[in-house]
Amino acid sequence: MTGREEILQLLAEYDRYVLGCHVHPDGDAIGSLLALGLGLENAGKEVAMVVPGGVPATYRFLEGTEKITTTASLTPEVIIALDCADRERLLLPEAVFATGAPLVNIDHHISNSMFGDFNHVLPEAAATGEIVYDLLADGGFAPDKRIAEAIYTAVATDTGFFRYSNTSGRVLSLAAGLVADYGISPSRIAEEVYEERSYDSLRLLGEVLATLRLAAGGRIAWMAMSQELMAAYSVPLEETENFVNHTISISGVEIGLFFKEINPEETKVSWRSKSAVDVSRLAAHFGGGGHARAAGCTIKAPVTQAVEQVLPFLHDYLTSAGQENTAGEEKERA
Repeated sequence: MTGREEILQLLAEYDRYVLGCHVHPDGDAIGSLLALGLGLENAGKEVAMVVPGGVPATYRFLEGTEKITTTASLTPEVIIALDCADRERLLLPEAVFATGAPLVNIDHHISNSMFGDFNHVLPEAAATGEIVYDLLADGGFAPDKRIAEAIYTAVATDTGFFRYSNTSGRVLSLAAGLVADYGISPSRIAEEVYEERSYDSLRLLGEVLATLRLAAGGRIAWMAMSQELMAAYSVPLEETENFVNHTISISGVEIGLFFKEINPEETKVSWRSKSAVDVSRLAAHFGGGGHARAAGCTIKAPVTQAVEQVLPFLHDYLTSAGQENTAGEEKERA
């Protein structure tokens, strides 16, 4: 479903905008928010870019992030949600919604609940940043180097720096154009996102890797981090974002999980998969969602109980999937 033409009209006609993205924002969320916000500012619009928890340290290298605030003092004529699959994950102040301004929903998650008054949701897009790039171009908003870096970061992070299966020829052409036209540095962005880590975050990773376990005959790899462990190293949650990727790098593993205890009654679960499993559908069983190869959910339970809920569910899923595949093979042979 797409409200592209209506959204382009809203971007052209109005002057005051409040932009937000999902809780615990990643590179696509921050990059998309920043790119659209700066594009509107360049056109003389008033814009409040809001991230209640602040910009994760990983993405503060992007020029313009200093404009992102933790609250909105602007009374909007239009509210825009970026890279957010459902209304509950859009942590904008309630006073913003009380204005009655129309809510625009721009996203690429297949699990998006279409919560906006206007919805421009394209699951075939590799990243929300790709959609924002097209809206800026089609709306006549002139990009600059800051916007180019934000779009590149959005697309690069959501494709695993062009390693994931959502990397298309179109995405590669878009990235190449940003490099050629605006002189951005892919190596610098990759270094800032993936290679700049605090000493404590690496020590924490070592502790987390010590919890690594296999299940379902080696088809599942999982690891866990208690609240006490994270607090002992004083590492912000966003610095653990890519820890889960270590699970899926193991040979034979189809599903990788990282359980992060946020508080004694809440555990965030990061899901990863290779080519055979759509983890967005599995995470949806626990109220989450995301992409086919990368998803997340939050379970209202301590980490040990979260593990006890998810692993049996996945074991049953893999067993039934194996039975279905066997039945299909038998039918083909018959």
